[in-house]
Amino acid sequence: MKTLNYLWSNICGRAVLLLVALVGVALIAAACGGREETASSPAPAKKPTIRIVDTQFESGWINNAIAKFVIEKGYGYPVETVEVTTVVGQASLAKGDLDLNMELWQQNNINWYNEETAKGNLINLGVTYEGGPQFFIIPQWVANQYNIKTVEDMKRPEVVQLFRDPEDPKKGAFINCIIGWNCDANNRAKFKAYGLDQFYNLISPGTGAALDAALAGAQTKKAPVFGYYWSPTSLMGAYDWYILEEPRYTGECWAEVIRGSDDRSYTPKQACAYETLPVEKGIHKGMLTKAPDVVEMLRKMNVGLEPLNRTAAWAVENDIQGHWDKAAGYYLKTYEERWTQWMPADNVEKVKEALATAS
Repeated sequence: MKTLNYLWSNICGRAVLLLVALVGVALIAAACGGREETASSPAPAKKPTIRIVDTQFESGWINNAIAKFVIEKGYGYPVETVEVTTVVGQASLAKGDLDLNMELWQQNNINWYNEETAKGNLINLGVTYEGGPQFFIIPQWVANQYNIKTVEDMKRPEVVQLFRDPEDPKKGAFINCIIGWNCDANNRAKFKAYGLDQFYNLISPGTGAALDAALAGAQTKKAPVFGYYWSPTSLMGAYDWYILEEPRYTGECWAEVIRGSDDRSYTPKQACAYETLPVEKGIHKGMLTKAPDVVEMLRKMNVGLEPLNRTAAWAVENDIQGHWDKAAGYYLKTYEERWTQWMPADNVEKVKEALATAS
């Protein structure tokens, strides 16, 4: 009996020792595994998408493409450009549904701009390019041949007949700003103040392509055409235009234009030329926490008027409209001395690497 007890206790003792050893091995393995897991780097968090306003015009497409390339390749944020009307773009930027507008043109939307900046929803990040003139134009040869200089000259009967509206021959036709842009309403107010609405029908195209086609088509056929346009654009460089003289811009005058723009039943007491101001970029306040590194880059991002003009001209010469990523590539390769000043050296290298492999 003693022998059996001895054997049983010996077996139990060995089992306990074996169990302790196994537990020890498990604990060591777990500890080693824990150290190994801690040492490995966690997968980087996916960065949020930055959404850019696209109100469909040439310089905006180029600037958006440049910003998209730099933000995606240099900073690692996905970027989406969203086609909207001006009004929808304003509302979406103010609410934070969209993050960035590369061309605010706030002089056309001054009440909205003042209200949203005062609320803190909209933050101006400075100049995208110097000077954004807007104007009324006719072909240079028409101005020379008929001695047209001012908006008042456009009321002369023989001049009105030059620009007659095919659908209403008693009046001339004015190719207005695009439907949905604030300049469409501003121009209507200006026409009422100048009294030009008695002589011309305002035709507002639905797209930038339609506006360009109306103006460029007339120039190609050497036909008279009267319309609204702006710079920088390839259209202004492709043909000879005459910019009609208007009364000089004043704040008092423009307040009247804006009142007439907001209330179509009101006839402004006066009208004047658009103010030529730098074109600036704006963000929703949420970008300050969403992508602070991108915000710092955007504060320094001055694309420049002349480089933008040359990039637009290159796009036309090489027939790449619609492929604005190629225009962005041209700009970034041609004007390296500008954009490398916008960001730290490591971001510059990432952009350069992406440019080297871009088609």
